[in-house]
Amino acid sequence: MPAFPDYLQYSVEDFAQDEWFVRWVLTPDADTEAFWQDWLATYPFRREEVEAARQLLLALHQLPQPRLAADEKIALKQRIFAQLAPPPAPEERPTQMTRRPVWYWAAAAALLVALLGGWQLWQALRPAGPGATYEEMLAHARRSGPWREIRNDKASGQLVRLPDGSSVLLRPQSRLAFPAGLAGSTRPVYLQGAAFFEVAKNPGRPFFVHTAHLVTKVLGTSFEVQAQPEAPRVTVTVTTGRVSVYPRASRAASLHARTRKLEGFVLVPNQQATFRLADRKLLRTLVPQPALQPGARHMPAFEYAETPIRQVFSQLEQAYGVDIVYDEAALGNCPLTASLRDEPLFEKLNLICKAVQANYEVLDAQIVVTGHGCQ
Repeated sequence: MPAFPDYLQYSVEDFAQDEWFVRWVLTPDADTEAFWQDWLATYPFRREEVEAARQLLLALHQLPQPRLAADEKIALKQRIFAQLAPPPAPEERPTQMTRRPVWYWAAAAALLVALLGGWQLWQALRPAGPGATYEEMLAHARRSGPWREIRNDKASGQLVRLPDGSSVLLRPQSRLAFPAGLAGSTRPVYLQGAAFFEVAKNPGRPFFVHTAHLVTKVLGTSFEVQAQPEAPRVTVTVTTGRVSVYPRASRAASLHARTRKLEGFVLVPNQQATFRLADRKLLRTLVPQPALQPGARHMPAFEYAETPIRQVFSQLEQAYGVDIVYDEAALGNCPLTASLRDEPLFEKLNLICKAVQANYEVLDAQIVVTGHGCQ
């Protein structure tokens, strides 16, 4: 690893011409990623200059360039940076780093666009924002390195093995893209369509599934994502483990992307998140057919003879990993005699509620039972 200069004194132009910085932006690896992420965490007030320098570098290197000799390329870069950073005014100290305001870099970006190709360059360099399509997200990601894309045009699912040991069952008419090496501090993939993920556990490197409207963040678990291009909603269904789900347009999106924890809207097995595109609401509920959890201790037989309802509900909660909310004083001692061995969860609840003259509904992934109690 090289000896580093005092980057605190660097201007945007200095960053954009520094060999170690250029390597991080154009051909990132574990060393450069670790160094610059640590540096930005230590000096967050320099993030604006770093981002401006990164955009300038991408502009210089993304478009096809004329074939020039090495000295001609250097001269061209110097001319461009001279245009972007005019010499300081006489009253400014030559050794003092000059901070440029945000509007200055907007003007500088416009000048660079004019120098390197105009409107087409500007279109190519637009970041993939919250409303970006799958194609736009992938085009934006490919600026920082090579990505692989898998298209499943078959009528059956296609198994995809990822470099980190994770596996994806890509559903028919779906597309999946991921970095060629899947290296770095995070493991991002882009999805259009539907897929079932079995993510290799690595708490230090979160796994992100990006769709056009929703992001799913996991540390190691299994879940299904449904994000068809023309569908009115996006759904995420958890089979094992825990996942965090948030809209790409949310204020917390950038914060969630930087941490190694699961925050905010967290789902557990038998839960499902639905993002409605019409009103941009994210809702949490239970899956249509909750499954018995293999990790549940002492799986009950679901055979009851004058068994208090509180005990029945407790067994259901443990067996299915769900929360049942009810008035224990009114319903807890009501006895139940029934055989519920082969019934799915919601049918079990129908029979239980009928026996004790109660009702239930699912609210925010909780089962709420209401009734006046047994007589």
